[in-house]
Amino acid sequence: MRRTPATFAQALEHVSERPTPALIWRDGSERVELSGRVLVNWVEKSASLLVDELDVESGQLITVSAQPHWRLVVLTLAALRVGAAVRVTGESADDAAVHAELEAHLDVDVPAEHVLAVASPALAFACEQPVPDPAIDFCAEVRSFPDAYMGMEEPRDADDALPEAGITHGELLAEAERAASAIEDHTVYLPLSHGWNERALLLTLGMLLRDGAVLVAANEADVTQDVLDQEKAVRLTDG
Repeated sequence: MRRTPATFAQALEHVSERPTPALIWRDGSERVELSGRVLVNWVEKSASLLVDELDVESGQLITVSAQPHWRLVVLTLAALRVGAAVRVTGESADDAAVHAELEAHLDVDVPAEHVLAVASPALAFACEQPVPDPAIDFCAEVRSFPDAYMGMEEPRDADDALPEAGITHGELLAEAERAASAIEDHTVYLPLSHGWNERALLLTLGMLLRDGAVLVAANEADVTQDVLDQEKAVRLTDG
């Protein structure tokens, strides 16, 4: 019987041992496949950026845009890695340490202390346009950070992980496994007609914990039956 990892760091270590796909992204003709190892590298780099560059501390709030994108999935996992509370929302909050938003929807006047602009093209090295101050170009900055997070900020069990869902860091991994417990397929397509949200995060994390893979797309129209057949993926209901 599979045992739930004791910590988020242990969960990522488990995922990193996989050379097989963990996260698949499609946007029109663009396709990105991240193995478990590559996905965790991105999460660890992003966690280092949050702590070393933006001075994020465990327990602080990080808001992430609800727009679907693989890099926003990475940033959500990175925020949890350092013990932050994550709120997936179309807007930031007055008490947010960081707000992450796709470049096309960027608003530098949000009340968060720091704003991360995320390039939309799947493999872009930087945003397509110069990012206005005080926002930070996530793609341009994150690559310089190490593949292993060495920061001091770690999750504390009693702190909020997903405050909108009432889930603490101590409950997160068990809740993720519960969310995916009824899924028998190895690869699933996660429709996001309501945007990236806490349910999608729990399902994604739960699938990763059970060595599965998740397909995420910018547009539902891109995921035809032919695409599902190519990816050997099963469509989940959008709830």
